[in-house]
Amino acid sequence: MKGVIFNLFEDFVCEGFGDDTYEAILDEADLQTEGPFVGPGLYPDADLLELVGRTIARLGIPLPDALRAFGRFALPRLVASHPDFADSTMTAKEFLVSVDGVIHVEVQKLFPDAITPRLVCEDAGPDRLVMTYRSERGFCHLVEGFLDGVSDHFGTKIDYHQSSCAHDGADACRFELGFSDGAA
Repeated sequence: MKGVIFNLFEDFVCEGFGDDTYEAILDEADLQTEGPFVGPGLYPDADLLELVGRTIARLGIPLPDALRAFGRFALPRLVASHPDFADSTMTAKEFLVSVDGVIHVEVQKLFPDAITPRLVCEDAGPDRLVMTYRSERGFCHLVEGFLDGVSDHFGTKIDYHQSSCAHDGADACRFELGFSDGAA
């Protein structure tokens, strides 16, 4: 996992629950990494899972809710750090379609060791999109949070539901999306 995700998670906890809470979580965590997480660095997925696990235990938040909240928090910050990926003329739908073929390709160029998920989009109509998420990490609830963040960022209502989930034995997570307010 790239260090930028760890940095965003730290910001998420500190802004939402305070620096002391994050420090206590760090003190409790059994991490493989020694020292601070640096944005371009690569760190074990297990370290992020440990931090998330300690956070939800300390705060009493269910994992799906925590991942959704983190995704919604992280999306605008990721867009702000790479504004070329979310051109002001794009719609929410266009942005989502560009994630796998543009954004993940650029991430791989910048960070060849990064492991990005696969996000395949099928155009299902002017205001609809079917998105298939494949990842060893199984963070489909984080994807839901990212969808909420995309909705916020583009000022477009995105209704979505997950019609299949890898956690339930499907080969991938499938999201059916509907856009309103000119999102096509």
